[in-house]
Amino acid sequence: MIFMKIDFEMTYNSKKEIVNSLKVDDVDDGLIIDTKFDNEEIKVNIKTNSVGSLKNILDDFFVNYELAENIVNLKK
Repeated sequence: MIFMKIDFEMTYNSKKEIVNSLKVDDVDDGLIIDTKFDNEEIKVNIKTNSVGSLKNILDDFFVNYELAENIVNLKK
């Protein structure tokens, strides 16, 4: 049996309010999703066991990011 370990990291410009809204509270089975805000950038680190899981996490992440961004912009 082959086991995968995937460690994905990305950084891009963002706002602190948006990053804070993307925190993940419940992670199981070694899954790690860590978001941080530093120097006006979002830093995302994802550790998972499969490419399919990474794809699903990123799909959900960007849907939630866009929603958070729209909410923050509505408040302005």
